[in-house]
Amino acid sequence: MVELVALDNGNVTVSIYPSEEDARPFDFWPDGPQVLTNGTILLPAPYGGEVPFPTLDPLLRSLIWPPPVRLLGPILWSVGVCSTIYVGFATAEVYQDVQLAIADQSYWHHDKNPISTFEELQRFRQDRIPAAVMRLRRSQPERPEFVDSGNMALGMAVLTGGTHAIYTMKPSLKPAFMHTPVLLRNYTLLTSVFGHGGLVHLGINTYAMFVLIPMAAHTPVLKQSMPHQAAFYLSAGILSSLANHLTTIWPRGPGAYTPALGASGALYAMVGVVGVTFPDARVGIILLPGSMRLGDALMYIALFDAIGIFVKYPFLSLGHAAHLGGLAVGIAYAKYDGTKIWRRCRRLGFNSMRSLGVI
Repeated sequence: MVELVALDNGNVTVSIYPSEEDARPFDFWPDGPQVLTNGTILLPAPYGGEVPFPTLDPLLRSLIWPPPVRLLGPILWSVGVCSTIYVGFATAEVYQDVQLAIADQSYWHHDKNPISTFEELQRFRQDRIPAAVMRLRRSQPERPEFVDSGNMALGMAVLTGGTHAIYTMKPSLKPAFMHTPVLLRNYTLLTSVFGHGGLVHLGINTYAMFVLIPMAAHTPVLKQSMPHQAAFYLSAGILSSLANHLTTIWPRGPGAYTPALGASGALYAMVGVVGVTFPDARVGIILLPGSMRLGDALMYIALFDAIGIFVKYPFLSLGHAAHLGGLAVGIAYAKYDGTKIWRRCRRLGFNSMRSLGVI
């Protein structure tokens, strides 16, 4: 629903239009609140109401000259949610490891519970889980395996495609999957990772998922842990959205009212992990002849997006800050051994479930 607020003799008169289509002559969803030639102001739905103009005057000024984009709230939200994702997924993996240990104990006829400390669980995972998984595959072929990176890529692709289908059928839901920095909505830092601007955008990123996620899954930092891969993907998506959010503060531009959406930031994080792990691998660039070292390609990609933050490329509309943020997350995670973070989260999950008697 759209509300058009018209100024009339010092009072605010509200005209309500039942759908977006009815408001199209007024340029629905401009980059910011629009003052029309007849003195009418186009406002988002929450700002309506028959209020004396002097009371609403500060609000109108804040909409015409927008307030600063929030900084602390999105940062704290991102840190909190990324931490929750990591601890939650790590705890689920620890529980699954313990169940595999129990199954392995029955298979080998152990009388003593082999898992009494976190260090023993880690040794079991390193030395015996691959064999335990293979036995479970033979005995329970329908069981989904957490070491299968193809399942991870398929799961993300289905979730992303399903999200696109939902808001295509019900367009009113689409704003919930776009992050607009000036709005008071932190959750879209995550949900925007699953939103896409159209079928072409969706198709390119879905193809990239099936290429990049399995490649990253074979790097030492993410190897043989689908929960770790999922936690990294989601957290990288949040942090790349946050990077895009922060660039509307510095260097400040018109992007504060520009919605951002897409999985590119999370996928660039996968590129960063793979590039640091295999810098000498040869890769080809679309529309360019020949190939180059992946390490060199990372440098050129970073330079391209860094310039794009300050200078608008003609005929291109890309989330340069999100791309650069995701790439930085992936590079740092591989370079400084992100397995240390994952191990701490696993230990926290193990100790918590142990104290609660779950394992």
